[in-house]
Amino acid sequence: MNNQKSLSEKICLWTIKIGALGAIISPLVVSDKFFFPFVGPKSLWFMAFSQIVFFAYLFLALSSPKYRPRLNTLFVAFSAFLIVFAVSSVLGVDFEESFWSKFERMTGLLMWLHLFGFFLALSSSFKEKKDWLQIFGVSLIASFVICLLYIFEKVIAAQETVPAAMEGLVNFLDELGLVSGDSNRGGATLGNSSFLGTYLLFNFFISLYLFFQTNKQKFNSQIYKITNFFALLSAGVIGLVLFYSTARAALISAAGGLVLLGMLWLAFANKGKIRKAGVSLLLLSAAGFLAVISLIFYSPGLVQERLEDRFGISTVRPRIVVYEIAWKGFLEKPFFGWGPENFSIPFVRHFTPKFFTEDFGNDIWYDKAHNIIFDTLAATGIFGFLTYLFLYLASFFVLWRKFFREKEDFWKAGIFSSVLVAYFVQNLTVFDMIGSYLMFILVLSFVSSDCGRKEGAFEMKPKSWFLPLILIIFVFSFANFVVSPAQKAHYAISARLLEPFSPAKLKMYEKASDTSFVGHDQIIEAFSNSTMEFSYHQDIGYVPEERIKAEFDFVISELEETVENNPLDYRMVLDLGTVYNAYVRFDQSAVFKAERILKYAIELSPNNQQGYWYLAQTMLYNNKMEEAIALAEKALELEPEVERSHLILLQILKFNGDQERLLEAKNRALEINPEWATSISSAIGQL
Repeated sequence: MNNQKSLSEKICLWTIKIGALGAIISPLVVSDKFFFPFVGPKSLWFMAFSQIVFFAYLFLALSSPKYRPRLNTLFVAFSAFLIVFAVSSVLGVDFEESFWSKFERMTGLLMWLHLFGFFLALSSSFKEKKDWLQIFGVSLIASFVICLLYIFEKVIAAQETVPAAMEGLVNFLDELGLVSGDSNRGGATLGNSSFLGTYLLFNFFISLYLFFQTNKQKFNSQIYKITNFFALLSAGVIGLVLFYSTARAALISAAGGLVLLGMLWLAFANKGKIRKAGVSLLLLSAAGFLAVISLIFYSPGLVQERLEDRFGISTVRPRIVVYEIAWKGFLEKPFFGWGPENFSIPFVRHFTPKFFTEDFGNDIWYDKAHNIIFDTLAATGIFGFLTYLFLYLASFFVLWRKFFREKEDFWKAGIFSSVLVAYFVQNLTVFDMIGSYLMFILVLSFVSSDCGRKEGAFEMKPKSWFLPLILIIFVFSFANFVVSPAQKAHYAISARLLEPFSPAKLKMYEKASDTSFVGHDQIIEAFSNSTMEFSYHQDIGYVPEERIKAEFDFVISELEETVENNPLDYRMVLDLGTVYNAYVRFDQSAVFKAERILKYAIELSPNNQQGYWYLAQTMLYNNKMEEAIALAEKALELEPEVERSHLILLQILKFNGDQERLLEAKNRALEINPEWATSISSAIGQL
């Protein structure tokens, strides 16, 4: 058989490799010129390069049968998961949100299509070990740079003043968004310590794989000796960063993965008594794991109490309740779930008023369950969860079949099985972003790539129209799924910097709204918050009223359209009600619209105090004083330990001039929490 590569084949392979390396460095990408600078730019960067990779591969696969995907177990598993993910998106409550997602997450169906294309191209194109060593090497370099930036940021943050000799460097890196000299984000370019931890978890095990692979005699060249040393150095630096970061789940999972790797080595890389000891340890560990699961199932209170002692009440309690809400959401839609990116819908349906208390961290908006099991069940139902598990099982099957049947090197099966287990375990407390998805798909691609090539059943010579057609589709895809979202993110952040209520700002609002569907609801919410915030400023008297009304009219129109398209989106419904309340000063009839929409908000989430608070404000505007008081009392009844509910009731009673009830409500609040005295005095004065 002729193994000589054609020129077009070489060009495609080099394009795929360069594009893959470009995608791999996406965790380094940060830009404050975009909406959500730590997420949007990374995601769009990855999608840009993954499209280059995929379309180059598409031409390659059409031209050369040997590069067409083989129907191995992992390919089938990924395809099944993607199909269920797509079906869940279509059948869910908001397809637009499921498909496009938002700039804060970028984890919808659109991203998964890019991830699948990336997987398909890499797993089918790269079959040689040296290709994967290069790819993993670039990933390790990127993670090493991020670790250095993290350490540098920590050192600078610990200084009272930045040393003069380093001030220029700090300012330069701060301009790029890579470090911050005056804050402690904890995640370097990932923006969050949990996201950083997940990303480094993968690279830690990849560094171990590179170390063991480049330590072999057949790679006894200078470049591989350097790689071997760098892999060992990276493992140490990554381990150090994990240890000192606040990414506790990633640290614990990495340690557990190392222990698992050790037991697998004892059980399968040795013989005799050592192997028996390893197998015994694995069995004991499995029994211990089942015992822990049983303890959680039968004594959840005891487990929760221990976790609260270790990690804090405000960290554990809200997570437990969110898990319960996700489970309720799953039971309501058990087959295909509510649709990806739609967890906020069941969350507000089953909202608990305690989310406004200090014990629950005062965090009232959850769009993820922070647990891969509950997230997947709520979003994609039982079919989504089973196909997601199938991805792991298929990976283990491919890895260990190669090990047992073909006597392949232990370290590949052992290391990548361990990192997948560690990744799944740490995802029991956090959720994925592009950094972790990138590494997960990279590992799956590597595992799938080793299933061997399969020649096509028939020859298909390259047609003259292949390349033009692929180029046309690529341009369309790149323009709509990369360029337009990037423009929208840029317009949204630019609008924030313009003068309040200026024609230029309104024009930028309109451009951002019309450019792309990505994150549309989120950007409209940002617009509405900005408009209301500036409308209450005392120093905008110079602004003509018609300009203020024009901006309000635009925001109201956008919110009304959003609510009409997705009437279950409580957050948008609530925003529309609050904007109506703010617009009352210009149009008294807005009070009736506010009353209607806020009553509907209460129907969507009857245990959420916000609907009652804002509707009470509406009743004040409409001179319905007793109804306003009743609404404030209802919010207080939902959860007496929420300070804001007391303050709102006190302010309404003060406005009504009811001194007796005001004094009674004040005393009741102070009995619950005497520390509220300062804020109460500030709100109503001394009685």
